[in-house]
Amino acid sequence: MNRRMAYIFDHQWKQERERLASMEALLDPFTIECLQALGISQGWCCLEIGGGGGSIGEWLCRRVGTAGKVIATDLETKFLAAIEAPNLEVRRHDIRQDPVEEARYDLVHARKVLEHLSEPHAALERMSAAVKPGGWLLVEDVDFATFLKVETRDPEFFTRAFGQIVQTMQQAGFQPYLGRELGPWLRGLGYEQVRVEGRTNEWTAHGADPLAVLYRLTFTKLRERVVEQGRLSAADVEQFMTDVQSPDFHALSAIGFAAWGRKPAAAKN
Repeated sequence: MNRRMAYIFDHQWKQERERLASMEALLDPFTIECLQALGISQGWCCLEIGGGGGSIGEWLCRRVGTAGKVIATDLETKFLAAIEAPNLEVRRHDIRQDPVEEARYDLVHARKVLEHLSEPHAALERMSAAVKPGGWLLVEDVDFATFLKVETRDPEFFTRAFGQIVQTMQQAGFQPYLGRELGPWLRGLGYEQVRVEGRTNEWTAHGADPLAVLYRLTFTKLRERVVEQGRLSAADVEQFMTDVQSPDFHALSAIGFAAWGRKPAAAKN
């Protein structure tokens, strides 16, 4: 979406930083595990696209040291700008349309960015152009393939309500089944040493669990939009929120896929 359009999870929402913090607590360990597999070391130049709350940008800054540099971008940079790191540059940037330096970066990383774009492959191509020959591209996105086994008061109601919430997000450009495409897309762009890994967690009602917090805040943000679009009634939304916070609720989360590969040393873009 154009940066002038309203993004569903805008940083002006009073609970957005809390939502991002729960996402960081949930996803950072897996992301860092994948980044470490690439052998990131002192002196690397890294591009962090869609930096969000900045936890991975901060980790990269520490990893590449003062000899390296991290450029962290986002449509909104309020949270990134609060980070104090001498080797960090923050940019307000839209990967769909704003220019990016070609063949400059040892690493380009984007987490939960492509899944929110109506033309994700085109954005991936732009990310790829920024990777220098011999550099790495790592992308992470969701796939909702795992919402198959749900323990709840009324599984049919959950499936219907959750489906309507996902459709609300889809109308804004969200891609709920993108994760499975990442590996084939990287290979299609000529990347070598491509690996794909996925991780899922059990979603329960434990209030302090970061997955439960993330979903609760996500649904809270979307509830008015879902009702306004006539997808669910206000009573349905209230029942859904009650059900997923019940001690008897259990479900597998969506799969968070990570895919990475190395650009051939002879490649030009």
